[in-house]
This record gives sequence, structure tokens and C-alpha cells, in this order.
Amino acid sequence: METIVRKERTAEPPYSLHDAYLMELVPEGDSVRLRFQGGYLRVEDACQVDGDVRITGVDWKFCRAYVLEYQDVLCGNFGSFTGRKMSIPEFLERYPGGTVDVMDEMYGYNQAWLSGFLNYGSKCFEIQLEFSYGGDFCYLLRE
Repeated sequence: METIVRKERTAEPPYSLHDAYLMELVPEGDSVRLRFQGGYLRVEDACQVDGDVRITGVDWKFCRAYVLEYQDVLCGNFGSFTGRKMSIPEFLERYPGGTVDVMDEMYGYNQAWLSGFLNYGSKCFEIQLEFSYGGDFCYLLRE
């Protein structure tokens, strides 16, 4: 006999970071602020809103960045790449002033993942940012 237990879907986020332009990632103690140019999309009515995101209760030991540089293919395509997995402080040190075009976001138990394209100087890299947190994921709206 087989028992089937279905995992409940998590609530859809009220805002979408897809296509948001991340200008700056700012550690603030045990929080991190994600500063966006032009904000992000309110899902309910597909309206653009201006704002940032703050993640509280961040456990920096379990936060990381993966940066991929493609070899012989355009960034984001199938093919070979080299890359580096690093802590968020190391990422900020290696790529000061880098910006991210967010393509996707995923949320799990006390985790948030953002993926997209890192713009650094004249180069484009694929990136995944992982945040582990025990606090809140807050949308900070500017009126």
C-alpha cells in the first residue's frame, strides 16, 4: 500500500523580482538590503512599483554567490563555463559596482535564491545569489 502526501504550495509572493535591476547589495549587520533601480512588479495588477527588499535574520555562513563565465558561447547559453562559488562578502569585494538583471527567484524554507546576469564592466556573467535567513523577507515600497 502507498500513502500519498502532497506538499502544499507556498503562497505566491505579492511582488515579482523578475526583470528587476539590482543596483546594489548592502549588508546591514544580520540583514541585507537589495537596492533596485525602478523597483519591481506588483503581481496583483501587474503594476511596476518603486522599492527595495530587506532580508532580516541573515545567516551569512550559509549565503553564497555563484558566478559563471561562459567559454566560447554567449552568456546564458548552453555550453562550457568556468566559475566560482564564494561568500557574499567575497563576491562584493571581487565585483564592486556590479549590477544584476534578475531573471528568476525561488523561495524555500528560510531561503531565497535570485538568478540572472551580472554586469561587471564590459563583461556579462551568469549569477546565482543564495540567502539563508531566519527573519523576514520585506518589500520596502517607496511612495
